[in-house]
Amino acid sequence: MFSVQSLTKITPHRLVFNRLQSPQGSVQYLLSRQLLLGTPARQKLDTRVRRKSSISTTMKAQLPKGAWDSHVHVVDPDAFPLHSDRPYTPKKASLDDLLSFESRLGVDHVCIVSISVYGNDNALLLQSLRRLKGKGRGVVGIDPETITDQELDDMHDAGVRGVRLNLASRNQTLDQDQFASILNSYAKKLKRLQWAIQLYVPLSNIEAIAKEIPKLALPVVIDHLGHPAETDPPRLQKGYESLMALLRNQQVWVKLSGTYRFPNLPETDAYVKEILRVAPDRVVWASDWPHSGGIAGNPNGDRLAVQEYQEVDDIGFVAQCKEWCGHDEKLIQKIFVDNPRKLWQYDL
Repeated sequence: MFSVQSLTKITPHRLVFNRLQSPQGSVQYLLSRQLLLGTPARQKLDTRVRRKSSISTTMKAQLPKGAWDSHVHVVDPDAFPLHSDRPYTPKKASLDDLLSFESRLGVDHVCIVSISVYGNDNALLLQSLRRLKGKGRGVVGIDPETITDQELDDMHDAGVRGVRLNLASRNQTLDQDQFASILNSYAKKLKRLQWAIQLYVPLSNIEAIAKEIPKLALPVVIDHLGHPAETDPPRLQKGYESLMALLRNQQVWVKLSGTYRFPNLPETDAYVKEILRVAPDRVVWASDWPHSGGIAGNPNGDRLAVQEYQEVDDIGFVAQCKEWCGHDEKLIQKIFVDNPRKLWQYDL
């Protein structure tokens, strides 16, 4: 029991690490270590949720056996120094903290996504996967122009099943040709392993790549419900129809996650329910733990100052997701268990 964040900039025919961030982070969920790690733990108050979950909410958050959390991060600045050009400085959020957090939710498997503060250094992520002994999966940050096949094979053996391209965190936009070139550079390198390409892009950008995605012949995952802008209901935004068409044709996957990033989005309920209706076999649930504040959370704008994690009611979010599913046990089984097992090649 118990994401890739490297910002890229365009240079002639290659991708180079640059500062990229995506809100994540959170501190210690002090739960049943004994259940997960076989060591006793004292009862402590969880100070990182926005409100205490009632007993009824906790019961609603119970998950089916074999549940997955498909987007989490680990941070250990002491053992694994952060990138010198990092966009922010988060606190430690170790694998032990993650396991305790997932124990509370009733999650059995995780997909660890690399975090921007490590750039393309995946050492901590790979160590964490090895500690999980096959029970987890990973999404890494790479430069497809320089990484070797042997390095990819070693990552695959550890449990890696995808790479991440993050444009949303720095409001980076690409024209259609640039985007297609980048996607194809990843696809060329990853095709033999059939890894997923995970995209964190604004909803408005999806229209530009909608025709390119089916040509990649790889799983493509859209982070955080497509990251819609909070200005209008998603159904009125550019990219909405393209996303729905891709989902309808089973050409992309979507992560049901990160709604705390757009808390004022109009018609959120209708948007999520429509995604679940259109593509029940293409949605995977994720917490986005530990909920960092990203660049916006830098104290006095200082990227080197240690920042606090955001307070998120994760148990409440699980309950909300089950409500969006209409408490349909078959649909809940899909988004928490069956779909992620397929996406992350857990049976292969």
